[in-house]
Amino acid sequence: MPRLAFATIGDLLTQALLGGDFEIYRGLFALPNRITPRGDLSYVIQTEAELREDFALYHSNLTGRGVTDIFRQVIDFTVIYPNHVKVRVLTHIMVRAQRIVDPFETHFYLVEQPDGWRICEIESAGGHINWSLGRLEIKAGAFVAKQKGDPDDQA
Repeated sequence: MPRLAFATIGDLLTQALLGGDFEIYRGLFALPNRITPRGDLSYVIQTEAELREDFALYHSNLTGRGVTDIFRQVIDFTVIYPNHVKVRVLTHIMVRAQRIVDPFETHFYLVEQPDGWRICEIESAGGHINWSLGRLEIKAGAFVAKQKGDPDDQA
């Protein structure tokens, strides 16, 4: 995988998540797919139905916050095997020109399939994964525990 090819994958991932396009999203992932919240237990998405459910939760959280862009700045690119790479990025979640949370590191593991490169594992900040699943909220630029009866902070 050429290093610059990840930019296309990242752009398509953002387009799918923000636009609610599961077909594009599905085309970027290999199944099974491991999701690892740093500092927490990983989980494995085995089926397309599970991937669709995970996508719907993340899409809902992004659109609910008014996210307009997710920028992934490549920090490092490692070839594990000729058909397996790791891309380390700094992730910026944006509403227009403002970050809604401090940037955090994400690791994408990709494998080459007959029809192209697919994401087979994502390791990200525990707060990010748990927010995408609706377990945390964003306040003052950080992922924090949800407070009962406390409305979401919108910036």
